[in-house]
Amino acid sequence: MIFIKIIISIVILFITSYIGIEMAGALRSREEILTDMITFLRLVQNEMMYMLNSLPTAYEMSRQRLNTELKNVLGAISLDMSKFGTGKVDASITNNINSIKSLNEYDKEIIISTLKNLGRSDLESQYNIIENGITIINKQIKEANEIKNKNSKVYKTIGVITGLMIVIIFI
Repeated sequence: MIFIKIIISIVILFITSYIGIEMAGALRSREEILTDMITFLRLVQNEMMYMLNSLPTAYEMSRQRLNTELKNVLGAISLDMSKFGTGKVDASITNNINSIKSLNEYDKEIIISTLKNLGRSDLESQYNIIENGITIINKQIKEANEIKNKNSKVYKTIGVITGLMIVIIFI
């Protein structure tokens, strides 16, 4: 009987620790996605400025170099942009960006606003939109980094302590 309690206690401790680690990972994921978004915007700007590519082509070429789930989301937007034109993809941008769970609402609003405004202006204005978007996203990255540094250890510790409390109550 005691052997079963020990095994169950170890399983409970592993599960609660895993939950804490996953919650800390979500904080890291937000920072990575925002950093990838800046990389994407810089690449789009370069594709438009130096390669003289259209916006859908610039999106497709730029998203290929990303590493997070943003790559697939921007791929869907790029595909819709190629099918329907840049002026008719607002719903696609909103739906696809809102599907990213790691970002908070303000992050999503910034990205959606930047992407929606890109296809609606001349080339010089698009460069300004990209620069403004990058500036705001950089501030969000700093905030995400501070939150990650402050809370990731807390989430891991709470996971372990919760597991220990359950085990103590269980025994």
